[in-house]
Amino acid sequence: MIDLLCLGEPMVEFVRQKDGSYLQGYGGDTSNAAIAAARQGAKVGYLTTLGKDRFGDAMTELWDKEGIDTSGVGRNPDAPTGIYFVDPDPEGRYFTYYRNGSAASLMVPEGLDLSAITSAKCLHVSGITLAVSESMRATALAAMDAMRDAGQEVSLDTNLRLKLWDIDTARDVTIAAMVSASIAVTSMDDAEHLTGLTKAEEVAEFYRQIGPETVLVTMGADGCLLRHNEDVTHIPPAAANPVDSTGAGDSFAGAFLAWGLELGNPVEAAKRAAIVAAGTVSGMGAVAPIPRREDVLAVLTE
Repeated sequence: MIDLLCLGEPMVEFVRQKDGSYLQGYGGDTSNAAIAAARQGAKVGYLTTLGKDRFGDAMTELWDKEGIDTSGVGRNPDAPTGIYFVDPDPEGRYFTYYRNGSAASLMVPEGLDLSAITSAKCLHVSGITLAVSESMRATALAAMDAMRDAGQEVSLDTNLRLKLWDIDTARDVTIAAMVSASIAVTSMDDAEHLTGLTKAEEVAEFYRQIGPETVLVTMGADGCLLRHNEDVTHIPPAAANPVDSTGAGDSFAGAFLAWGLELGNPVEAAKRAAIVAAGTVSGMGAVAPIPRREDVLAVLTE
């Protein structure tokens, strides 16, 4: 049985180096989350469509290496796999995307195997999944509704990218999607745009009232606020040596879901997810530096 099924658009990344050259890697927020979860020991599957090209081959090879189930991955011979370029910085990053008309953006609800989806314990989607295209949005919402109706967990990471859609649409769609979510992950930056609120406690209460039993509000160097039902806990940041923040929030979300499904303890899961996020920002790229289970357990024993 799959613990965690992630739905979205994986992408091949090219990260600018100090000498101006670019290093090829892998990205896509829900793919990053899937890899982070798999590295913590969860049984993970991915749901998307890739181009029938070398970039698509590279993505499937990566997932196979990470032990991620790819039975839900389709290949489209007439559309490309998305790519992006990133200029890294310890405090942020600048992205240039080439994803219009990508294979993933052409996904439709009719292509979903709902029985396979609802056999997973948890489905994870993101604001980027909802923003890539209208057809991909409809696909993600259909999967979320099916999981909710089946009584399974649904995780939604707001992951706001205003280059992909306008703020009014983002706000309306994200809030509507939260109704089907049992777990919400957001950042204070996202929250200020989507809710107008500036305090983590208020953000957690806002989303908790919509539906999710568990809300995580990440606050960068200030750690994370966890709201689980009526209990509120501040999770401090783990020690890090920041060089590139790409994928940190994604790895946090994936690690939290993996440890949460295993332990049934959201506070402990969030503490371990903070260690994973700290390790991710301490290396270059979205995937390569994501810590593995043994790395997290080693930190806990220090």
